[in-house]
Amino acid sequence: MRELLFMKRRVLPGNGNAHGTIRFIPFELIVLQLLMIIHKHLGKSLQLFYSTGTFIFLLFLIQSKGYTQGTDLQRKIPIDQLQREYLIHLPPGYSSTGIYPVIFALHGGGGNYENTPALYNLNTVADKYNFIVVYPNAINKSWCMKGVGGMANEQDIDDVKFISVLMDTLVRNYHADSASFFCTGLSRGGIFSFFLVSKLSGRFKAIAPVCASIPLSIADTYTFYPTSVLLINGTDDPLLPFDGGHGSISRSKRNEENHFISTHDLVHKIKTLNTCPEISIAHPLPNHEKGDKCTAVKTTYQCSGTRFVFIKVNNGGHTWPGGQQYLSKDIIGKVCQDFKAEEEIVNFFMAVK
Repeated sequence: MRELLFMKRRVLPGNGNAHGTIRFIPFELIVLQLLMIIHKHLGKSLQLFYSTGTFIFLLFLIQSKGYTQGTDLQRKIPIDQLQREYLIHLPPGYSSTGIYPVIFALHGGGGNYENTPALYNLNTVADKYNFIVVYPNAINKSWCMKGVGGMANEQDIDDVKFISVLMDTLVRNYHADSASFFCTGLSRGGIFSFFLVSKLSGRFKAIAPVCASIPLSIADTYTFYPTSVLLINGTDDPLLPFDGGHGSISRSKRNEENHFISTHDLVHKIKTLNTCPEISIAHPLPNHEKGDKCTAVKTTYQCSGTRFVFIKVNNGGHTWPGGQQYLSKDIIGKVCQDFKAEEEIVNFFMAVK
């Protein structure tokens, strides 16, 4: 029995992190280990164990036991003969008796579901409000969508189907609230957020793209069911220009793809689709860190039945505000440290939940 006490968590190697990352083993696995030990020691008398009702009680524990803080589960689901991977983070006290809102956190191009939690820092904030956070994994590190080149497009991967099936799986197996799905992502993850909300009409209550826009090739026909949006874009983004044009977010060759509309045109389109009048309230966010040479202005639009907030990061780069400088400034620009993107995002989701 003693070995069971040490099974609730273990340290797995991290990507380049000598300390590794903590992964929690789900309670059901502990119970299954207990059953195996009982089977080993009881042998034929196991039938008596079953008849006492203890076995039924253990199965009840498997279904109803709450998870401890920091529970991360790696899972796979079959989609079109592919095993699609995702990481699911469950909030403290998670239980089958609850119903939970869900944040989809989509990694950027070149990223994956393992390094995204450390970059976005969503889990700690989401835990405060009992959100489940899900990190889906793209094939070849890029989401497949029209107007944005990449290896996934060349293989015709159906990522929309993956997300749709995953939403159903979360409702069925993890007690997700089907009326409270949210989505965010940086770069290609943010662009895919816009793509998803247009293809999965009405399934997402709100999205929060960061450093993102809509491809020029689909802009004229792009539409979505009225959906609340928080947009965070930097004016000095070297990979996805604030004023529109060719974006350097793909490993594919420079072609007619990867051209994006300007943030100005994107804001206008979101206002139009959400029936937002020109009335808005703008105020600068406190300049807490003057050394980052960035400032931010938050504009809230008065829309009909939805919310739209745009945070313009002056001199901000292709980065997650409040996060890490994951590549040099020469490549991705500056990180604004005046606010934390994860806090703005979760608070926004809470406001529309």
